[in-house]
Amino acid sequence: MRNLLVRFVLAAALAAPLAGQQAAGPQPKSQKELDQLLAIQNAPDPQTRIDASQKLLTDFVDTDFKEFANFNIMLAYQQLNDFENMLIFGERTLQLNPDNVGALLQLAYAIPTRTREFDLDKEEKLSRAEDYGKRALTLVPNMEKPNPQIADDEWLLSKKDFMAQAHEALGQIELKRENFPQAEEHFREALNVTPQQNSSTFYHLANALEKQGKKDEALTTVNKSIELATAEGAGSSHVLNAANELKAKLEQGS
Repeated sequence: MRNLLVRFVLAAALAAPLAGQQAAGPQPKSQKELDQLLAIQNAPDPQTRIDASQKLLTDFVDTDFKEFANFNIMLAYQQLNDFENMLIFGERTLQLNPDNVGALLQLAYAIPTRTREFDLDKEEKLSRAEDYGKRALTLVPNMEKPNPQIADDEWLLSKKDFMAQAHEALGQIELKRENFPQAEEHFREALNVTPQQNSSTFYHLANALEKQGKKDEALTTVNKSIELATAEGAGSSHVLNAANELKAKLEQGS
């Protein structure tokens, strides 16, 4: 339920941006390839970015930017709410680079949100997402800046946000498993480490608390979610509606 636009902006920094590449990094082999890479980077909308990325992969079969193209396709499909294609290209990105933290975080968060209670492969999906989230947690602390022009303090905040995203994803996984104490632990850690707390994480924490019968604490937490969702505006309207429903449930049961 968390707004993912911020995730796109932060994770895109992990896709070897063309501006400020280091000489040791991948380089275009021709002006035409460079032009196509710029078309991906400057695409005005998700579908245009998909088309430009696919063209790079088709027209430049020996490109060193396959990870870059697949990662951008994954992000574009997520923006289009096309989970199946987002999963396909996220996993292709990880085949090319298992340490792509952006892809790990996106998949770790998206998979449990699309996993249903009675899916026959429920635990298989959740285990895969858990592996992605835990791998991201091990990689983020030692990540180097993708662009030396990024200020140290800005990069530190980004890494804290990545850590928070990983913990929130792991919390979602444990909610699906009905392991509510472990879910609570991950959501609390997400709120502790994040540079900017958000309504969605408070809502999920309140949900985990309610499931454990911690109604007073859950009510305090859901009120915080409502407060933040109201301040966040239209982009968090879905969180606000869910939080109000949970609040009503908690107050009825008191």
